[in-house]
Amino acid sequence: MDHPEPRDMRRPHEPGRVLVATDHGWLSARLPAAERPPSEYAFANQFLFRKRHRYRIVTAPFPHLIGITYDGQRHALPLAPMDPAAADSLLNTYDCLYPFGAEGIALADMLGLVCRYEPADSDYIYDAVRMTALDGAKTRRSQARTYAIEQRPTFYPLSPETMDEMQHVLAGWLADIDRDAAATDFAECREAISMAIALDLAGALIRTGTGEPVAFMLASRRGDGEHVVHFAKGRRAHSSAYPWMFARYAAVSGATRLNFEQDLGNPGFAQSKRSYAPIELRPKYRLMRS
Repeated sequence: MDHPEPRDMRRPHEPGRVLVATDHGWLSARLPAAERPPSEYAFANQFLFRKRHRYRIVTAPFPHLIGITYDGQRHALPLAPMDPAAADSLLNTYDCLYPFGAEGIALADMLGLVCRYEPADSDYIYDAVRMTALDGAKTRRSQARTYAIEQRPTFYPLSPETMDEMQHVLAGWLADIDRDAAATDFAECREAISMAIALDLAGALIRTGTGEPVAFMLASRRGDGEHVVHFAKGRRAHSSAYPWMFARYAAVSGATRLNFEQDLGNPGFAQSKRSYAPIELRPKYRLMRS
């Protein structure tokens, strides 16, 4: 849910082409098979952060997606079966092959590469039933209960009718944090709202009992029941709306798990994500030469 600028700001000549919305089907069909795919495999993630991570599609001599990690590594994600020669060719240009789920361990062995991971890359996974009750998240459960009593919030699933109010909340969120928009994911979130239907996103808007819109969230739905939460924004005066919103979304969205994405090594992000009692921190593997 957090996407600052990658550390490496160099703009070398990059092959391939930038992603467009119509790449959804083509790209999704070619992503590596994975039992528990990394959050980056959600097309909305790839498309919305195409500029920030400089994602590009390369089709020849074999298809792959390239980009820049948050810590500045140039990476390639193969979009076709790999052999050692193909992997070696990519690693002549890129720092690593990334991201891979648990399947990356065996793939690295087959390709003669080492398999590494950065803890900051790991996705935070939550069981939807536990999230519904905020089980194991005592402080968040107390916040949600108090918020429900004091604000009498209402939950509205994402629809064309809620998008203007989401944009209003987003603008208020930016004013509350008092930061330059370019240093945040404001632009990506604004685009996500405007393209939510085209990107097949799920989500919700929260209003108080007086009808004031105060928070929203947007997520991608995967076929295995996991929902990848890309954005969760709210007004500072209504910070306790977050646990109430997450619990309610988990209860009604049909999700079996929620993926809150990586913490990027930010202690504040890590503390917040851990406070919701994840059932798993799911590693993402980088395949590289020893």
